[in-house]
Amino acid sequence: MHMLCESNLPALPAAGGSFLPTSIPNTKLVADCQKAAHRVLAIMTRTSDPDWLSLSLTMGQFKAMKTVAMFGPQPVGELGRRLGLSEPAASLLADKLEELGLAVRKRDPEDGRRSLVTLTPEAVELAATLRRGRKEQLERWLGALETEELEGLIRGFRGLLRVADAKDAAAIAAGDASASPSAEARLG
Repeated sequence: MHMLCESNLPALPAAGGSFLPTSIPNTKLVADCQKAAHRVLAIMTRTSDPDWLSLSLTMGQFKAMKTVAMFGPQPVGELGRRLGLSEPAASLLADKLEELGLAVRKRDPEDGRRSLVTLTPEAVELAATLRRGRKEQLERWLGALETEELEGLIRGFRGLLRVADAKDAAAIAAGDASASPSAEARLG
């Protein structure tokens, strides 16, 4: 069976700094991979556990909770930068998470003048429950694949990780606050 995502992406950026392949066949393969990934994620979202449907969070609140779960406790300004929001807008979002019992502000142990947005145990459990449901669904789907299909996927993901890690390393070197969540978050 031919796998759509088995192209070998270049290890280094192409001319102009783009990580995308420049040849026409690879461009078609990239588009095919994107379409397939989008369809898989759409189906996963439609068929996910009812826990997703019972959430009473706005998309902004959900993104803020996920950002704190991924990067850990952080000042409101940093949360805002990661979400592309002004500090006042991020502060309002943190206020709403506090009202919902999903976050608290705690004094920064390294700098007592500022506070850090931190998830409550309830928010940590909610995030774990949602992650667990998607993980179990993905394990079922992967378990239904043939060995050759799984091997092709892992080769493709390893290549994608190589490119993503290079991009992440460049973002860290440039001081991008949204780069490099904790190793636990990246593996979870």
